[in-house]
Amino acid sequence: MSAVAGSLLPWRRGPAAAPAAPPVPTGVLPIDPTHYQRLGLSEDCTLTELQIAWMRIEPTLPPPLTPLQRRDLPDDRSEAHRAEDRRLAFAVLSDPARRAVYDAWLAREREAQKSWINRLLRRG
Repeated sequence: MSAVAGSLLPWRRGPAAAPAAPPVPTGVLPIDPTHYQRLGLSEDCTLTELQIAWMRIEPTLPPPLTPLQRRDLPDDRSEAHRAEDRRLAFAVLSDPARRAVYDAWLAREREAQKSWINRLLRRG
């Protein structure tokens, strides 16, 4: 078999050392403010409370940005950034499936932060 054919058929090359994906660190991502805090809600709020809060917040937000405008925003946290963050928070929390994933991630990150701090305290 030619070298070209061997390179096109990965199952014939033998065991390849696939690059291992770096592990995703937990407990190191900033979670403040959470989506709930961005909208001024408690974490056990209902969908109705979420919709009421959004109806109160949405008219005060500037119009949504186009992708080009979003790309050209300055790095500082301007009002446009905060508005985009609030829109994202509402999009995540208003969908039950996305909200369940977000809540699970939030709980996992908080638990990882606690265990990380406890490990540091035990060393000292």
